[in-house]
Amino acid sequence: MSFADIIMKIDNWLWATPLIVLVFGTAVAYCIAMKFGNVTKSKLQWKLLTSGSGSSEGISPFETFCSVAAYRVAVGNIGGVMVAIMYGGPGAVFWMLVTALVTSAIAYAENSLGQIYKVRMDGQYRGGPYFYMENGLPWKKLGKVVAVIFALLAMVGVPLLVTGPSANNIAMAFENSFGVAPVISGAVIAVLLFLVISGGVRRIAKFSTIIVPFMTIGYLIITLIVLIANASAIPSTIAMMVGSAFNSHALFGGMIGGAFSYGVKRAVNSSGSGFGETPPSAAAAETAHPATQGMVNAFSVYIDVAVCFCSGIMALITDCFNVLGADGVAFMHIGSGSEAMAVQAASNTAGVVWVQEAANSVIPGIGGALIAIALTCFAYSTCIAYYYEGESGLAYLFRNLKQETRGKLIWATRIIMPIMFFIWANVTASTAWAVSEIMFGLMSWFNIGALVFLLPTVKKVYDDYMAQRKAGVEEPYFNPQKLGIKNCDVWMEINKEQIEKEQMESEQKVNSR
Repeated sequence: MSFADIIMKIDNWLWATPLIVLVFGTAVAYCIAMKFGNVTKSKLQWKLLTSGSGSSEGISPFETFCSVAAYRVAVGNIGGVMVAIMYGGPGAVFWMLVTALVTSAIAYAENSLGQIYKVRMDGQYRGGPYFYMENGLPWKKLGKVVAVIFALLAMVGVPLLVTGPSANNIAMAFENSFGVAPVISGAVIAVLLFLVISGGVRRIAKFSTIIVPFMTIGYLIITLIVLIANASAIPSTIAMMVGSAFNSHALFGGMIGGAFSYGVKRAVNSSGSGFGETPPSAAAAETAHPATQGMVNAFSVYIDVAVCFCSGIMALITDCFNVLGADGVAFMHIGSGSEAMAVQAASNTAGVVWVQEAANSVIPGIGGALIAIALTCFAYSTCIAYYYEGESGLAYLFRNLKQETRGKLIWATRIIMPIMFFIWANVTASTAWAVSEIMFGLMSWFNIGALVFLLPTVKKVYDDYMAQRKAGVEEPYFNPQKLGIKNCDVWMEINKEQIEKEQMESEQKVNSR
């Protein structure tokens, strides 16, 4: 058995039904706990997104939102959607969209927890799953062990291993559209990667506010052009997608199990909800209440949903996709509606190439090139965000060392990560995806497990926030002592003025009785 075969087996074992059920079930539980506020309060989320500012210790909510969106909008939104279609049929796209909306509750939970248990370190706010595992779980020793394991995965796995699909898809896209060898595109992007991550969280945040809006709007425009050119096929394409999702489409009817499982798997891989990727960036924000940043970052799921839908609909409406049958043989979908048929495909390759060909069918030559550029922006911004997660894990593990020593270790990561990016640009796509999914699978088991036990804390903070807003408080603030939440000392300093005022008013009420 080859190394690639072993990697694939581990990937399939980690992402078996139990994890899919755990992720989806936890997301539904959080939706219920929040009364579906994660998807019904978009007006409030937009207001929070466009308000607030940074400080010497934290970045602004919008900068954090863009940094988090950089995690979410990645190669999984293009190549990952194509993998889902290949193994689960067109219905997988439908379940990707549903899962993304539902798991926005997990995005709220983990990002608000990142804020709740954040600390001050090296002149900035630091937070992440390791902090809320250690300080939030009721079993202190177990929480400490789990936190250390997760921090190791974040420090080593995220910046060095999960960048594989990003590097590989960039190389594939440039080779397909421009004939550029992977060794060249990998080297150029690796250098550009170093130039941004060497500036730390502030440079990363500033860069994200520029590239995230640009790349998202650009991709939507490309999709709109493809849809206009194929307007007559939109109804039948939507019908095929929904029919395949619910086992009512003749050609893909036997794939409903695959549609759901691959839809959930690829949606989670695409959005990153549950991986614990985004809490470090969320914790870096300057805000008066943890729920504020939780709501802002949950809103980023709409960008993820939009880009996933764009990728899926472009491939489906132009018939630029293959599907893997039960016998392991790839077949290609041809035609639409009742005239749809299947023929054996010459190749079962899935990835960005399908979306490029979809764009080329409308804008010959140029369309594929534009997709290559868009993918590069997606993957590049994601890798930058991945670096910060690795840095945060390192900062947690070595927080007791001198700042100078910790700084040297951080710089070592900044140098090694671009080198690993270059290596990943020159390996097979299947290995890159499998290694990435193994790391994310491991992180999901630990992080989702912690979120299950921390649901009461998240709900308590969410209810407090909404109660303050309902009472007319323009900017709700967090008082952990009032809510009975321990190990949140930094908040007593952040909101010192409001808390002291609240205590004084409470004492005056008591004395006046």
